[in-house]
This record gives sequence, structure tokens and C-alpha cells, in this order.
Amino acid sequence: MTDSEVHKPEMSSIISIILLVFLTLVLPGFQWSLFGWLHILLPLLSFYLLSRYGLHTGNRLLLTAVGLAFVLFLLLQRIDFFFLALSLLPVGYVLVHAANNHESPALSGMKAALTLTGCSFVVFAGLSIGSEVSFYSQLLTSLDEGISEALEYYRASGSITGDTLVLLENTLLQMRVIVPIIMPAILGSFVLLITWFTMVIGNRLIFKISGLAPWEQYRYWQLPEKLIWIVISMGAFTLIPLHPVREIGINGLILLSLVYCFQGMAIAVFFMDKWNIPILFRAFFYVMIIFQSFGTVLLLFLGIADIWFDFRKLRLVAEDTID
Repeated sequence: MTDSEVHKPEMSSIISIILLVFLTLVLPGFQWSLFGWLHILLPLLSFYLLSRYGLHTGNRLLLTAVGLAFVLFLLLQRIDFFFLALSLLPVGYVLVHAANNHESPALSGMKAALTLTGCSFVVFAGLSIGSEVSFYSQLLTSLDEGISEALEYYRASGSITGDTLVLLENTLLQMRVIVPIIMPAILGSFVLLITWFTMVIGNRLIFKISGLAPWEQYRYWQLPEKLIWIVISMGAFTLIPLHPVREIGINGLILLSLVYCFQGMAIAVFFMDKWNIPILFRAFFYVMIIFQSFGTVLLLFLGIADIWFDFRKLRLVAEDTID
């Protein structure tokens, strides 16, 4: 949306907005274990403010909160947390620019994910300066030490039966081998989830408040058909017995599976709206998807199968529109 289409905040709201962004920036720096989840909201806040109030006013609100947070982190000598939080804000700018150019949700999401990946890489590379090991290596080392400590704990525990101990040992030893291989996909999944959350919730919030959404409703979102060829290529890479190529294929498949789960969720939302499913049953469905692996497999199947079956008949509607 352009600046002429957005609302200007009232004076009484400006302080509240700045305080909200300021607290979202600084609270994780005080108690990460309790408030660390707030960082997930930073791209959403950035996107929402820039879309709702325009680039000029939104910039002023964000920069004021960022400036106050910088001063506080500087006084507390926790500048690393400041840069970590700062790396999440550019996602909102990229999404607003993409929305103003009327780019598709798929293209907008790809740009936002790449931006978040790049900003995170720069921040973590900067934080690794002066250290003998990179942040990524430190992360892998910490995970390996955690698995080793868990093994020692279970071995020393007298309350675990022999069969259970053997099962736990095999599981933890497999994790020690597998986790370093799929760590890029694990980190990339966080990037994709943050991007998806920002776009879906932000799109809905702006539509509810202003009646003008940056993109069409989530239930109509659709991935490019040609993306399936990248999935096939990643699958072929996993069959090649070369160390780096196979790892690229495995990590690529994991990330693309998550992307197709997003499309599967859009299909599920489409039919729940079409059939007027009550809110209570929808909530139960969402909970089952989160806590049951079968739900994730179902979404993945729907997302991929939609390429051939076009469950929502979106391509048919598009063809009729063109005609």
C-alpha cells in the first residue's frame, strides 16, 4: 500500500507503538529463556507498521524504538542482543516493497526468507569475529556436548531398564550423526516459519483493520508449479553417494517439504472456510497438526498433490479470467 492509502497514527498512539516495539526489542536481552520468543514478532511488527502507517511514518516509529533500544543495550553491554534483534527488522521492509509491487506471495516470501538468511549470516559472522571458532561450530559443539551429557545421565541412572537404556543410547547416538547433517535445514526451517508467520498474520491483521490486504487471502495462496522440479532434483541428489551433494539434497528436501506444508495448510483453510467448519473444530485441527506427525504428512501430501489435482480449482478460475 502506498503512503496515500495508509492511516496516520494519533498522537496518543505513538508512544504506545514505540513502547511496544522497544519492549519487543529489549526484553529478550534481559531474560532470553522467558522472552526470547518475542523476537519472532519483530518482522511482523516491522511489516505491520510500515504497511499500516506508510514508509515515512513507520520508519520514524521503528527508528525511534531502535535508537532507544541501542542506548539501553549499550549501557548494559549487551550489544550482541541488539544486533540479533536488528537482523529481523529488514524482513518487514522487503515484504512491504514486494506488496507495493504486487508480487505474488511465493515470490515475496522467497525474497523475505533470503533477506532474513542474509541478515542472520552477517550478524552471526560479526559475532564470531575474535573467536577461534564460528558461531555455527559452537552451536554444533554445544549440541554434541548436550547429547553426551544426556548419554552419561541415562547410563548412570538406575531407574531405567536395560532395554530402555539400549533404545535411548541408539537414539542419541543416531542424533549425534544426523543432527550435524541436517542442521542447515533446521536453521532454514526457522527462517521459513518466521517468514510464513509474518506474511499470513500480517496480511490478516492489515485486512481486518484497513480492509486492504497486501496479498489475497491465505486460502488462495499457491506455489509455482515448476517448484516441483527442484524437489525432484533434491531427491536425485540424495541418491548420489557423494558427501556434499547428498547433504544438499537432504537439507533441500526438508526445507521444500516445509514449504509444501504451507500450501497444504492453505488448502485445508480453503475447505474449512468453504464448508463453514466451526471455530472449535478448526482449533482442534490446528492443534492436531502441530502435535501429530500424521497431520504434517497430510499437509505435505495435499501441498504436493495440488500440483496435479488443483483441489481449489484456482488454475481453472485463472484460465476463465484470462478468456
